[in-house]
Amino acid sequence: MREEMLLEQEILREEMEQIRIEIQRIMKEIALSMKQEALKLKAELEGLQLETQAIQQEILGILEKSKQDFVAGREEMQKGLVKMRADAKTLTKDIKQVLQDQKAVWKQETAALKDSLVEARKEMASAQVDSDQVLQSSRSASSDFKNNNGSTLADSRKESNAAMLEAGSSLKNSQRDYKKKSQAIAKELTASMKEVRKTLKNNQKSQRRNAKNSHREVLAALKTNKDKRISELKKQSIKQRLQNKKTARSSIKQNKNQARIKKVEKRQALVTQSKSKVRNIQRAKKRTTQQRKTQKKAQSKPIKKRVARSKTKIKSTQDSSITKSYQDEKNQTILNSPEVLDDEFNKTFGETGLKKDEKAGEEAPEQNIVTESVTDPVVASLPNTEEETAQEKLSQFSKNISDLKSRIKISKQNPQALLEKLGDAYLEAQHFMDSIETDEERQGLLSLSFDRDLYLGSYEQAAWAYKLALNFNKKNGPIHLKIGKIYDEMGDGINALMYAKLAQKLFRKNHNSKELQKTQSLIERLNAKYEPESEKKTVHKG
Repeated sequence: MREEMLLEQEILREEMEQIRIEIQRIMKEIALSMKQEALKLKAELEGLQLETQAIQQEILGILEKSKQDFVAGREEMQKGLVKMRADAKTLTKDIKQVLQDQKAVWKQETAALKDSLVEARKEMASAQVDSDQVLQSSRSASSDFKNNNGSTLADSRKESNAAMLEAGSSLKNSQRDYKKKSQAIAKELTASMKEVRKTLKNNQKSQRRNAKNSHREVLAALKTNKDKRISELKKQSIKQRLQNKKTARSSIKQNKNQARIKKVEKRQALVTQSKSKVRNIQRAKKRTTQQRKTQKKAQSKPIKKRVARSKTKIKSTQDSSITKSYQDEKNQTILNSPEVLDDEFNKTFGETGLKKDEKAGEEAPEQNIVTESVTDPVVASLPNTEEETAQEKLSQFSKNISDLKSRIKISKQNPQALLEKLGDAYLEAQHFMDSIETDEERQGLLSLSFDRDLYLGSYEQAAWAYKLALNFNKKNGPIHLKIGKIYDEMGDGINALMYAKLAQKLFRKNHNSKELQKTQSLIERLNAKYEPESEKKTVHKG
């Protein structure tokens, strides 16, 4: 019971391995189609990126132009301010000049007043004898002169202050206007920048939305293409199975027809040989009877009656033997007739494909096979020998693998040699599948193996069998070398180098110079092949 369960587990493992290989092939095809679609999407995205870059460049140009306009306006305003400052400076200079002129006038007037005072003092000194009225008149005149001089000074000061106030107010107004204009320009620039940013954000959002929609559409298209591809592959596999079944049935029918024709020809040859033998026997017996008759006639007459009696007895026995042999030959010919042979062949092997109509004595028209006669047999069209040889090789590989597995399960000794043979069988089967050039033939063989539950080989299974063999002898150099070659064929450089170096150590330890030289050449080739990408590969768990 346990052996049956183990056998079922092995069968399930093999079936899962076959399904995994088929799924890997389908996934590779799907990955290729997805890569193509991804490349198309990438090209579309690159186009969108170029468009966005062009839009960004246009926006940057607009911003640069607005910046240049702002700089030009600012420079013009600065020039206006410089001009206003220069005008204010000239105005202050003029005011200073007026004030200086006014001071000079004041100096001249004060000098004149001083001269007049000196003259008055002289006149007063000269006219000391004048009356008090003259003094009062002079005093009133001097007070009037002082009042007039103070009023003129106050008026000039008021005029200068008013001019200074007007200049300050004009300067403040110009500064206020400049600030207002600069703030308005800054507000306009910030508003334009905000609008540009909003447009950029809206464009980016629309581009992202379009990219997401296109991505979703592409994913939906990929999914539909994947479903279509899977359905097409299923339909193709079903058609291939039906076609393989039809070809297998036709080949089986043709083989049965050929075997039947050969058996009929053999039976006919036996029948003809038996007939010729019977005739020869009858002729020989007739000769012997005639010779005996002549001998008996030559004998004496007294014993004629006795001889006659004996002769009749001999004749009766001969006739009975002849009739018996003839009856046996007749029965044998009846048994060896084509009709009896057809019935026996149909009983043992089922329908042969040459179904006859009992009433009409003709064949069924659907099978398109010509009616065969005993004397002139007709052979159907020959099958495709190349396809049959590939199928036969595949079935032979499967039979070899199943036999080795059963022998490994039954054997009570060390199964190292059987496991090594099993690895060789898996490797040969994989090489045979790799030697098939067209995908249609490979798909046909895979569907045939699925229909007939045949074992397929693979590099992983071969490495697994060799590693199981290594469990019984860790110091087997040739098995290490085989595993290294398998990993080389799988494209795993690190594991290939590891097992090749282990084999090199074992051959060096065992002083096997021939295998050591081969292993050294293999290691050099692997180093040259996998040295640039040795850091990128990962070691498989063995």
